[in-house]
Amino acid sequence: MLGQLPEQLNNPIAQRIILVGGAIIAFFVISGIWRKIKNGFASRERQAELKRTLNDVAAKQEEAARLAGRIIATSSTGQIVGFEIVQQIEAVFTDGHPAPAKAAESLKAEAATRGANAIINMNDVRLPNGKCSARGDAVIVRAITPKP
Repeated sequence: MLGQLPEQLNNPIAQRIILVGGAIIAFFVISGIWRKIKNGFASRERQAELKRTLNDVAAKQEEAARLAGRIIATSSTGQIVGFEIVQQIEAVFTDGHPAPAKAAESLKAEAATRGANAIINMNDVRLPNGKCSARGDAVIVRAITPKP
């Protein structure tokens, strides 16, 4: 049997079969290497995009916290003790937040972007999907100065 092996390799059909088999194996090896290289580039691009997105989210959260700091008072009623309402700007609403505190902070930031310095009739609710929403009326208030 071993003596016949060289004769079979001299057969042109056998040579073509071996050549085609080698080409197929080489194709799969090269395509596997190419796929790994391509996935590596795609993974780096996804990581870079994720990093940019996280940086954008952090910047937006910082901006919201800064804007929320402009709100000097909030109330769940239509008035704020020690302040008089100078102007009602408009109703504001926000939803989709993980906690009531985040919803309130976002509501304050929304009111501040509209020029308010206080919120009246403020209310927050946990929705059935677990997220939180908040609503209220953005207003401009002025501190009442006590009369001597």
